[in-house]
Amino acid sequence: MTSQISRRSFFAKAGAAASLTLLAQTAFNDGRADAASFFVRRNVGGMNAFDPVITTYRKAVAAMRALLPSDPRSWTYQAAIHGTLAGPPQVAWNTCQHGNYFFWSWHRMYLYWFERICRRMACDDCFALPYWDYNSPSERQLPPMFRDPSSDLFVSQRDPNMNSGAGSLPAWAVDYSAGLAQLNFPGASSSLEGLPHNWVHVLVGGWMGFVPTAAQDPIFFLHHCNMDRLWNLWLAQGGGRIDPVLDNTWKNTKWTFFDEEGAQVEMTGCEILRAAQQLHYVYEGEPPQFNNYCLPIIKFPPIIFEKELILRLPVPPITLGQELVSVPIELKAIKERLGHLAESKTATVFLELDGVEAERQPGVGWQVYLGLAPNAIPSEESPYYIGALALFGPGIRGGSHDKFEPAHFAFPVNRALLAGFKASQERWTITFVPRGILIDGKPSQPKVESPVKIASVSLTVETQKPGGETK
Repeated sequence: MTSQISRRSFFAKAGAAASLTLLAQTAFNDGRADAASFFVRRNVGGMNAFDPVITTYRKAVAAMRALLPSDPRSWTYQAAIHGTLAGPPQVAWNTCQHGNYFFWSWHRMYLYWFERICRRMACDDCFALPYWDYNSPSERQLPPMFRDPSSDLFVSQRDPNMNSGAGSLPAWAVDYSAGLAQLNFPGASSSLEGLPHNWVHVLVGGWMGFVPTAAQDPIFFLHHCNMDRLWNLWLAQGGGRIDPVLDNTWKNTKWTFFDEEGAQVEMTGCEILRAAQQLHYVYEGEPPQFNNYCLPIIKFPPIIFEKELILRLPVPPITLGQELVSVPIELKAIKERLGHLAESKTATVFLELDGVEAERQPGVGWQVYLGLAPNAIPSEESPYYIGALALFGPGIRGGSHDKFEPAHFAFPVNRALLAGFKASQERWTITFVPRGILIDGKPSQPKVESPVKIASVSLTVETQKPGGETK
């Protein structure tokens, strides 16, 4: 589902909504909230296989798998809510949201009701799902209890290297700093969905790499708890960050789930804005939550983000495969303007890729560079590194439950432009480098299961401006 609201309209409203945002007054001690008031979602990195949280989760998974598939609380049915190729369609199946501004809110609702079902199935009223903080250097491998073949948390349908412990996630593939740095909600949500979200799905592999099967893997729910935690961390930075609380479509669209009794329930964006206050959970170690409210609009000078096309680059369709791909582009005609924009504190230049698609899950992704010299060794430490693309859901034909939609990626390039202009660079290229997991700590040579095609490339600029009052 894709909203048709204009970006200018959204950001003008978002600026007005900043006046409605209040800081949570919840008391936190050593990263934990009062257990009598909140469920605490802990970091799985601090647990072993005998931790009560892991024991309860194993019991819940086993109990849900034992239910008839027609039971809405069963493992099969709950996974199908996210995605399935099975039929005939049942209530709430295939309703996950990717590639749009419902990504964070839909998955928060999904986790909330799934967690309640786990409590009932395991007879543990204190249970809270853990999260997988793969950005931590000590947590780049799949958690050990998910690699134990005797455990209900193990599935063989993963990359075998991830299951053996030889495989690990590269640091750059789980570095979410670029997404957290963005001020506007759609930009942050989209960036963090692309990396680390998509990359973790693709690199864990197997069921996790395909929307219709991803939620069959128990690690899915720890991955999405971390994505949900990143939403809280993004808001907690302040600086004008705000949820789309003045967007009626985002606020009021109803999504269907099932509770621990198997009863059908509905939920909207307004009901999940404040995780601690409304849903009664917090994350271990997180700062006080920044709360939003669905209140009537009041007058407030909004922040307006305006997006403008600079240039649609005249490059032929690009195909990504097993080898490095470098595409020359011409920037001479707009060099002066790009130089000014790259230095601006209120403008962000983006390299945008549109019409990105593959016939099936490629099984790998690509690092993207702007201005990398022909003989330079690609490295994420380079100032010319601008991000990485991996497909999950949108862009994969046959990989989504709705009609096919190509994927779109936008990478901020101010740093790369400044580095190139400082080096008096005349020849510019966009470079794509295939990447996969680390094996025994070293980069692997991933096999591309399906080539990726990119239909068009453009440069855009997003500028931040103070506006007038809204009424």
